Amino acid sequence: MNISDMIEEFIKDTLGDSSRLDISRNELANYFNVAPSQINYVLTTRFNYERGFTTESKRGGNGYVTIQRTKDTDAHWLREILARLEHDIDFRSASYVVEELGERGVINADQKAILLSMISPNALANPFRLENRFRAQILKRVILDLKKKKVKER
Repeated sequence: MNISDMIEEFIKDTLGDSSRLDISRNELANYFNVAPSQINYVLTTRFNYERGFTTESKRGGNGYVTIQRTKDTDAHWLREILARLEHDIDFRSASYVVEELGERGVINADQKAILLSMISPNALANPFRLENRFRAQILKRVILDLKKKKVKER
């Protein structure tokens, strides 16, 4: 497990079942003996909207950051993600979306593995550097189909 994974796990454990956590970036950096920029990296990549979180730095708050789980309904979250898929999406962000679909119970583990395989850099490699656009189109189509299926089930 690398240091970013350890920091992410620590924050998630500290957050527990709460929907909000105020944490000092500097104290966390000291605890893990890393630069504050490492904490910023973890917050930016592991606690973003695609993964079901928002983060907010408090100005004048001595480096405190508020981490909140989004209270969005699945339908609202899906609409927001679809809006972000209008152009393109890199593999890292796309994999966060797929992970969150799994966390929310929209897809199961097998579907998650298949979808990650479909949008992987190897699967989408092409000489015209259109991978991110293709990836966005694939995710958008899957999410739209999942929404249709959910509506039919009601």
